[in-house]
Amino acid sequence: MGTWGPGSFENDDAIDWVAELETYSDDGLIVDALNFIIDQADDSPEAPDCNNGIAAAEVIAAQLGNLHKDCPEGFETWVEGRPAPSATKIAQARQAVEVIMADSELKGLWQDSDGLEEWQEAMDDLLSRLPY
Repeated sequence: MGTWGPGSFENDDAIDWVAELETYSDDGLIVDALNFIIDQADDSPEAPDCNNGIAAAEVIAAQLGNLHKDCPEGFETWVEGRPAPSATKIAQARQAVEVIMADSELKGLWQDSDGLEEWQEAMDDLLSRLPY
C-alpha cells in the first residue's frame, strides 16, 4: 500500500482514482466506488477499494462546498460547475465511509500501524463534511 499519511488523498489508490475521475464527464465512477463499498459491507472491503470509496465520498463533500484542504490537482476543476449531489448520494457517501470505519482491510492496516487514531480523525472530518 503506497500510503504516506491518514488523509483521504495520502495514498496511491486515491490519487490514481482521481486521475481516472478526470476522464469522466459524469458521476458513474463515484457511484460505482460508493456502491461497491456498501455492497461489500458484510465482507470487509479491501484497502484499495476503501481508498477509492473515500476519494468518492470526498467528491460528494466537495460538491457540497466542503472541499478537502489537501485535494490533488485537477480535483477542484472536475467538481467546479457540477450540481450539488442529491440527498441519496450524500447518504451513500456517509454509508460507505461508515462501512470502511466499522470493518475493512483498511481499518485493520491502520490498527496494525499504530496510526488508527489519526486515520479515524481524518474519517470523522470527512463525515463532518457530509451532512445528513
